[in-house]
Amino acid sequence: MKFVSVDLPYVGDKYLKQLRRIKGIEQVSVPVENPVSDQDIIDRIGNAELITSDITVQLTKKILKQVPNLKAIFCQAVGFDNIDVAYAKEQGIKVYNCAGFNATAVAEFAFALITSLFRKIPSAQAHVKAGGWLYRLFVGKELAGRTIGIVGSGNIALKIAAIATGYRMKVLSYTAHPSQAKANLMHVDEFISLEKLLARSHIIVLAVPLSLQTKHLIGKDELALMRKDAILVNTARHTVVDEMALADAVLEGKIAGAVLDMMFKEPFNVKDYPMKIQELVRLPNVIVTPHIAGVSEESAEFLGKIFVQNVKNFLQGDKTNCVNW
Repeated sequence: MKFVSVDLPYVGDKYLKQLRRIKGIEQVSVPVENPVSDQDIIDRIGNAELITSDITVQLTKKILKQVPNLKAIFCQAVGFDNIDVAYAKEQGIKVYNCAGFNATAVAEFAFALITSLFRKIPSAQAHVKAGGWLYRLFVGKELAGRTIGIVGSGNIALKIAAIATGYRMKVLSYTAHPSQAKANLMHVDEFISLEKLLARSHIIVLAVPLSLQTKHLIGKDELALMRKDAILVNTARHTVVDEMALADAVLEGKIAGAVLDMMFKEPFNVKDYPMKIQELVRLPNVIVTPHIAGVSEESAEFLGKIFVQNVKNFLQGDKTNCVNW
């Protein structure tokens, strides 16, 4: 079978070499640059049976209709909202993701940024680099004893709950799919409503996949329920939050701050967006990073292993990590 990487692959050369050695893979094509249009994507796929891409490549119905040989798509990510999964299933195209590969990385990163915001680390660092040494300007807050509300109950949410417990924080959790077994793993007695979680938490962390149900899960009404001293942490997809409503809430002092690992469409350039968003990004009580929460040396290795195994699974008829079958 012919295997095509539609864009520059995130998995390293070591795993591409392993891919080439898999029985049944006759050709592996890797580009030297990312695609620039839908037609570019279609041309790259051509008559390939198997493809991989990053989440920034939109594999829509329009594109999938024009690549009739395609049999499987291998995501180099946990999320697969860039793919028309339902249409892929109609056409017999299996979609595989790399579930859980970056859960530890995302959870640790979330707490790194939460701690940075609570202890005013970015502002203190900038102060020292500018020649200052006035430590009294940067009196922060401790996490111990505070309440963290985790939205979601998947791999990342479980890791965040475990770290929060180590910080001696009170953990609250909301999920659309509650069970006592999940509650036990999340270190909570029971799941509560989203409204109660928003009203009670000092820190709210979003750890849900993007879907029709979670798009703009946090909007103007939900932000209005939050405490004035609370911060919102989004290491999930950016559209889980209504970013314009978030900008209003932070700029007007209705909530204390935000930590965002994604904003709007990638690649994000703050200069391309309304002044309100530019003001939000530049605030000292807001941290924005370029979608790196899940990026670590260890997660990259784990991703490569799962990615290669997913290809083997497909060739052997194993549906492990297949999200649409």
